[in-house]
Amino acid sequence: MRLANRILRNFFLSLTASLGLVIFLGVAPASAHNSLDSSNPVDGSTLDVAPTTWSLMFKKELPLASATAELVGSDGVRVALAPPTYGATTNAIVFSLPPNLTGVNTARWRLVGVDGHVISGRVAFTVNALAAPSEPLATVEGAPQSTQTTIQVPQSTQTTIQVPQLSVDDYFIEPFPQLPRHVFRFINYGALLILIGLLFVELDIATGVLGLAVAKKTMRIASVLLATSAVLQMMIFSADLSSTSFLGSIGSLSAILETTPGSMLIMKSIIGCLIGLISFRRKIEQTIHQTSWLIPGLLFLYLITLAYTGHSRSQRWAIFGVPTDVAHTAAAGVWLGGLLVLLGIVNQNVSPLQAVQALRRFGSAAKISVITLVVTGSFQTMRLHDDPWSIFTSNHGQLLVVKLLAFGGMLIFAN
Repeated sequence: MRLANRILRNFFLSLTASLGLVIFLGVAPASAHNSLDSSNPVDGSTLDVAPTTWSLMFKKELPLASATAELVGSDGVRVALAPPTYGATTNAIVFSLPPNLTGVNTARWRLVGVDGHVISGRVAFTVNALAAPSEPLATVEGAPQSTQTTIQVPQSTQTTIQVPQLSVDDYFIEPFPQLPRHVFRFINYGALLILIGLLFVELDIATGVLGLAVAKKTMRIASVLLATSAVLQMMIFSADLSSTSFLGSIGSLSAILETTPGSMLIMKSIIGCLIGLISFRRKIEQTIHQTSWLIPGLLFLYLITLAYTGHSRSQRWAIFGVPTDVAHTAAAGVWLGGLLVLLGIVNQNVSPLQAVQALRRFGSAAKISVITLVVTGSFQTMRLHDDPWSIFTSNHGQLLVVKLLAFGGMLIFAN
C-alpha cells in the first residue's frame, strides 16, 4: 500500500509540473516567424523628395489580401492606403502614398502571416521638400497701370476648438486584444490533450472508463471547450484578416476561405462541433468501441488542422512540418492527457493496487510518447532556427531549450 501511494504521489507531482510546463510553453506567444526585412523609405530617414510609393520586404512569403496600411501625415490626418501589390517577389509588397507629402510622416503596416499570426509595425520618415514657388505674373510694357483699391474687411471672430491629440498607435488598433487570444489557445490545447488522453485510456489501458459518470462529464466539458475555443479563434482570425471588430467578423467569414489558415480554422471548428455532438451520446463508451475509427479519425483530422493553423508550414522543410506537429501533439495527449485521466478518474474508482497496475501498463506508452516529444521537438527547433546559435539568443529558442530539457527529465522519469 505504501509503495502504491508513493508511486501515485510521484506520478501526480510529475503530472502537475509537466502539464503546466508543456501547456505554458506550447501556447506561449512565440516570435512571429515572418518579419520585416527592409523598408523604402527607411525608418527614421530624411528625404528631399516626397516618395510616391512605400515598399516593404519580408523574410518570407506573405498573403497579399491580408496586408493593410495607414499613413498619419505631418498634419495628424489619418489616411488609409490603397491595397498593395506584390513587388519583385511574393516576399515584397508596395503601397501607393498620397502625393506631396511634407514634414514628419508615420506609416503603419499590418498583415496576417501564412501561419495565421498577426504581425505589424511602423516606419517614420521626414520629407524636407518645399512646395514649388508660384510663377510670377507676366507684365506687358506700355500697359496702363491698374489702380489698386484697398477695402477694409472687418476681422471675423475666431473660435478655437481643442482636438485631443492621438498617438500614432491609436490609429492602428488590432480588433481583438492579445490576452484572450492566448487564453483561447490555452483552453483549446488543454481540452485536446484531455480528449486524446481519455480516448487512449479507454482503448488501451482501462476499458470501460468512459462508462463512469465523471469520465463522461469530463469528456463533454472538454469537447465543448474544444469546439467553442475553435469557433472563437476562427472569428478572431476573420477579424484580423478583414480589419473589423470581433462581432463584425461574422459577416467576413467567407473571406477567410481564400487563405489556408482560414479554411483550416473553419474545418477545425466543424470537426470540434462533431466531436462535441458525439460526446453527448448516452452510451459514449459503446459508440467508441462499435465505431472505433470515428473519434480517433476526427481527432486525427483535428490535429492536422491545428498544425496548418500554426507554425508548421512557415518554417524550413515545410513538407515535414505538418506530420511532425501532428505526432508531437498526439504524443503530448497520450502522455499528459492519459496520465491526468489515470490519476484523476481511474485512480479514484479502483483500488490502489489496480491503479498501480494501470500505471505500469501506461509506462511503456509513456516512454514512446516522451521519446516522440523529444525527437519531434528537436526537429521543429532545427526547422525554426536557420542559425543553431539563435536557439540560445532568441526568446523563442530559449523557451524551446527549456522545453527540451523538461522533456529529457520526463524521459528519465518514465524510464
